[in-house]
Amino acid sequence: MQATANRKKALELLGVEHEAVRALIDNLTEEEMTRHDTIEYGLYADQELSFKDLLAHLITYEVYAIEAIEAWTQGQRHWITDAMRSPARSREVHYGGIEQRRGQTLAETLAEWEQTQTNLMRAISDLTDEAWYSPAPYEDSEASDLGGMLEAILVAPPRPMYRHLPVHIPDSAAYVRKLRQ
Repeated sequence: MQATANRKKALELLGVEHEAVRALIDNLTEEEMTRHDTIEYGLYADQELSFKDLLAHLITYEVYAIEAIEAWTQGQRHWITDAMRSPARSREVHYGGIEQRRGQTLAETLAEWEQTQTNLMRAISDLTDEAWYSPAPYEDSEASDLGGMLEAILVAPPRPMYRHLPVHIPDSAAYVRKLRQ
């Protein structure tokens, strides 16, 4: 996949994403963040997730994006690039990141989210524009560049450009109102 957004735009949109998540974190109580079955959108039918679980889900894709950048710069292909092209494997990623973090406390999940979003922004900021558009350092069945590879991880449909939260919480104010009914 070729990048459809430049590095500056990707950082801008990720900044909007992180600000929206931060606003919810700052607005919700601990009980509201850990209350079971509050996420209604963008999930498989058998999932009943809390906001904390959603954070684990968001963290998952950003962690894999950071790892994929590191692999790319070392001339390697990260397994997530193939997983995101496979519906079955992308489903495993979806479930796996949540399950992997299920035993964390809310404080641990919040700390991981903070660190991960900071690390992702730094990793992308540290890239040059030339690196952003550099071709895959490995053989691939489709032409791809680093920015495009990241879009496949972070922007896979139905996600809007570099925005994952709206897939699961399309209207933050409505989400908070419903929690507090």
